[in-house]
Amino acid sequence: MSSNFTIQRKCVHCKQTFNAKTTVTRFCGKLCNKRYNAAKQRDENIEAESLKPIILSAQATQPLKNVEFLDTQKAALLLGVSRSFIYHLINTGKLVAYNLSVRRTIILKKDIEQLFQSRSLMVTLPKRQIFKMPPIGDCYNMSELHAKYKISEGAIYNLIKRNKIDKFQVGRFTYVAKKNIDSILLNQI
Repeated sequence: MSSNFTIQRKCVHCKQTFNAKTTVTRFCGKLCNKRYNAAKQRDENIEAESLKPIILSAQATQPLKNVEFLDTQKAALLLGVSRSFIYHLINTGKLVAYNLSVRRTIILKKDIEQLFQSRSLMVTLPKRQIFKMPPIGDCYNMSELHAKYKISEGAIYNLIKRNKIDKFQVGRFTYVAKKNIDSILLNQI
């Protein structure tokens, strides 16, 4: 049964106005309906996948909190590292493990806690010296060095790297302090 009236509606997907022949029509055409449903399904899948790791990790670590003995896989899951890293810790002697059989390695949970209390894994990075930029008037850029000493820019870069000379960049030019590079290049020439 057809109707003799039309209603001005706005499409849910493309937001264009169209004439609807029924009161429940939401889309201007079949194509907008398909695209809307595909986008809705895609959003639901993305949301479900984004929640999955959070749920899995929470479920996986919850029972491990009450257990005293862990195998390598559960220890890796508890620490959030790979099984091979757990084996590396065992082989280097940083983590104590017990072999019950050829295929079964057990780690005490308190040994894992002692690993962090002993700070044997703590890495201290050396303090980097702060380089103070000299004024640009007291520096050469790479093309000036190339013109003055007639050395290719690649050789200049290698020389700077080999002698650990500080360089800095201003805009698109790389600068090196004159006193540093002159002392090295005058000794070599």
